[in-house]
Amino acid sequence: MNLSAKTEYACLAMLELAQHHASGEPVQLRLIAERHGIPAQFLVQILQQLKRAGLVNSTRGASGGYQLAQSPQEVTLADLLEVVEGSSDCTSSAANASPLAPVLLEVCAELTAIQRQRLEAITLADLLDRAAVEADPMWYI
Repeated sequence: MNLSAKTEYACLAMLELAQHHASGEPVQLRLIAERHGIPAQFLVQILQQLKRAGLVNSTRGASGGYQLAQSPQEVTLADLLEVVEGSSDCTSSAANASPLAPVLLEVCAELTAIQRQRLEAITLADLLDRAAVEADPMWYI
């Protein structure tokens, strides 16, 4: 699975919002862009798309910014990827030309279902937990 720059930026922005979710304060776009090296103009477009999908809320004004619309425990990677990338249905250009093409489509559909199932099991909270463990490894003596 390859993540586009847009998808990676969307995930990073959502993780930043998840980190600040408990404070109840909106996070400024400038902060997200600077902290993660995301071009601000591109980030605006991504956050607007996430807002239209109901994953984030925005607040205008000097103390405004963006917030998650739901808790980090409720937002899955599947939710996020579906908004940013759309559906990942299997297609084949050889479907009409070859009698063997349907079996390839069947396997592709199975893999897509497995991937979707795994992405539905990973929340933003899970990713934050993983990031905390990796940032502060335990040393055993």
